[in-house]
Amino acid sequence: MVREGRALALQGRLIFQGLRRRPRRLGACERVAVFVHGFMAAGPVFDPMRAHVERAAELPTVDFTYGPLATFESIVERFAEHVERTVPRGATISLVGHSLGGIVARWWLQEQGGAERADRIVTLATPHAGTESARRWPGSIAAALRPGSPIITRLSRGRASVAVPHVAIVAGADRLCMPPESAAAVDDAEVHWLHDLGHNAMLYDARVHDLVARAMK
Repeated sequence: MVREGRALALQGRLIFQGLRRRPRRLGACERVAVFVHGFMAAGPVFDPMRAHVERAAELPTVDFTYGPLATFESIVERFAEHVERTVPRGATISLVGHSLGGIVARWWLQEQGGAERADRIVTLATPHAGTESARRWPGSIAAALRPGSPIITRLSRGRASVAVPHVAIVAGADRLCMPPESAAAVDDAEVHWLHDLGHNAMLYDARVHDLVARAMK
């Protein structure tokens, strides 16, 4: 709980600091890593991880931010538009998604034609089989994340049609993706368990940063 509290405090600082930064504009490049955050967060929560990936994998990165009141349908549409507007044409896309962000990234891959441009995806604490905690929440996003929801079911059934390598990183002490095994529920994914990490603390753990950077190389 202490590590989770510190992670949430750091997220708040990063989001506040990010209010002053300008959107990144990429020049010509062969490949870009696109980061998608989880519910009630924003793109800047990835800043430490992105900095590590850019150094270790020598890969440019961008993030995508959506609001907490948006519907799942509007988020995935905005993400597709963001990719078209932000990533140079012809550049290959590598995806990194935390929690709900992993579901958004997978939807783009499988349902919006993203597999034609993507070469890999890494998900962090993403409830691929849904999360029991979403049963307590109202709204479109909670409905999307419940076990057995149409979105979760469609992604599961469509995985076999997408030949994009998937690395899934699981936080064993997760209390939001419940049960934590849901984060590993992707057919043929390379799965890494970090049993001492919680849902948000994993974003700032050096082991996770190294795993993501390695997957990006």
